[in-house]
Amino acid sequence: MTNVFSPLNDQPHFIYRVESPVGDELLSAEERLPGVLVYGHQNFSRHWHRLSKIKRDNIGEDINGYDYYKCFVPLNAQWLFEYSLGQQHIIPQVEHAVGPQDIFAWPTEDKDGLAIMADYGRRVTQRMIDTGEVKPFVADLLTDYQARGVYWASTRPWSKLVYPCGAGKTLTAILSSLTRPGPVCVVAPAKARRVWWDQVQEYTNIVPHRVIPRGQMRRGDKTLEDYLVECREEKRRPFVVFGAQSLPDYVGEVASLEPTVLVIDELHTFGQPKRWKAIFNSNGEVEFEKRRTKTDTRETRAVAAMDVSRLPSLALRVGLTATPLDDGRPRRLWSQLDLLAPGAYGMGFGSFAKRYCAAKEGEYGGLDDKGSSHIDELKARTSYLMQEVTHTESHGQLPATRVQVVWLDPSDQNRPAAFKRIIAKAEKEALSSHSEFDQERALEANLMEAASRKRKYVIEEVLEGLRGGGKVVLFTARRQDCEDWAVYVEKALAKEVKQKNFGGRMPKMWWGHGGSDDRDREDMVSEYRTHEGPCLLIGTGQAFGESVDGLQTSDLAIFAMLPWRPGDFEQWKGRFDRIGGRPTLLKVVLARKSYDEKVAGILADKITPIKEFLAAEQYQGMDDKLLGIDDHEKMKASVLSALFGED
Repeated sequence: MTNVFSPLNDQPHFIYRVESPVGDELLSAEERLPGVLVYGHQNFSRHWHRLSKIKRDNIGEDINGYDYYKCFVPLNAQWLFEYSLGQQHIIPQVEHAVGPQDIFAWPTEDKDGLAIMADYGRRVTQRMIDTGEVKPFVADLLTDYQARGVYWASTRPWSKLVYPCGAGKTLTAILSSLTRPGPVCVVAPAKARRVWWDQVQEYTNIVPHRVIPRGQMRRGDKTLEDYLVECREEKRRPFVVFGAQSLPDYVGEVASLEPTVLVIDELHTFGQPKRWKAIFNSNGEVEFEKRRTKTDTRETRAVAAMDVSRLPSLALRVGLTATPLDDGRPRRLWSQLDLLAPGAYGMGFGSFAKRYCAAKEGEYGGLDDKGSSHIDELKARTSYLMQEVTHTESHGQLPATRVQVVWLDPSDQNRPAAFKRIIAKAEKEALSSHSEFDQERALEANLMEAASRKRKYVIEEVLEGLRGGGKVVLFTARRQDCEDWAVYVEKALAKEVKQKNFGGRMPKMWWGHGGSDDRDREDMVSEYRTHEGPCLLIGTGQAFGESVDGLQTSDLAIFAMLPWRPGDFEQWKGRFDRIGGRPTLLKVVLARKSYDEKVAGILADKITPIKEFLAAEQYQGMDDKLLGIDDHEKMKASVLSALFGED
């Protein structure tokens, strides 16, 4: 973007010059505003001095004696920076403006502005149709909010699309990616590769390629090398879809592609901020290296995504998600934002956590980042790259998914399965390790016990749905639980068939989870979508509840095991709120006097920060519906951390 020295590289930003002896005040501004970087300079030297590093190395050193200072301020923080210094009567001078052009924040309340954006986006799309890249029918299919998304991507180097599940964000992202010339790289969950491959061909005349790990390739599958050779020979734009799970194995291939556009689907799955590992040398110095997997065979997925997002060839980064705060906490946002706008929200997670997660020193070391703070400020800063589409805007004309929360009294439950030893072991490990991973395992072990209490009711509901000729989906959260449900339901169906129900023929049934082959799961969804007559799909929400298109033809969906993250709940529900669907009844089955009551409290508690950061219409009233009892405050206190002795 510029030949001027700047640590913010290709991010739109301003470089301010301050000649007053106010190093302490400028450092304070940097500490308060993640993304701002302050350097001091002496006229007799060519060396730049990072003020925060100087203070970290020697807290008592004077930083007010430099001849002048330079402040590197990302576009999203410019107004905050000027206001902060203005409060102290410091007037910085803009020395350089690097790439801001006419980039503005999303004009939520400006109806005329939104209409102009939609019109411009349609004209951009029409040019794609005229050049032959996009098929003509897309012009009629495109909604106003999708057209605005195309405009948004065409005028800035990053775009974060926050659309409800099933709102058509894949089409928006495809068109957005075509606003730049050159190769397109898509990073998507493995289960979504087929969706991208299909939709690129459906809406455009581009021939895409989905990279399939060698161990999963079938006869006739084309390699990436062969595909790129064809693109060069036929002078076609490469459009390559990589699976997120295998991305660490393909970082070199992505780099050699030299993409001008990077699209990251389900951006929230990259919410892990830990990319570096501290190495303590014998001389007391600390170095940092990129994190690797436990077997040390490759970099972690978070590190691979970071490497790919910083490729110098990129002119546009697009992120897609329906659930940016998938666990209800702002801590998941930093890495998402950093993949789209590297460095613009802080060079590391620590400063972001202190400002927006109310982070403090943890009882057992590290940062306790489970809180939230300055959310309105964070919303304003992210409005330069984020387009949020409300549920009403996107789903107003779609069949509604009716959510029915069913609380089973103890008298309506069957005896639980034997989980006491499993639960005791999991809770002991969680209490001793204080790790979130072990706490989640303990929580899910308790949820499996609660789910086993609902078996009789759930099986009868499944049978009732099938007897009426309906298509039914049953979601749970653990692989073993999925397999157990498949056995129980199959036995019940066999008994029905013996009694000459279903015409004496077994209804079609599929089951699968994360341990099932990706291609097999794709085939299951494809068959389920087109199947006529009663049928049943049993699966884990992690395997089928995200990035899957095809379950919207369901008549009945049942959550036998409640997901305890708000993002999971919305993603699972979103499989049925989709274009081309039918009205679906979603039954969320909860057992009273069980762990379900605690999880309902966890969900209700975590929905609050989401509603503060997003419009989140789909969550309005959901917390009350899930609680289903009068003592809301008591239930909200039953959050995961409280269960394991933490604040």
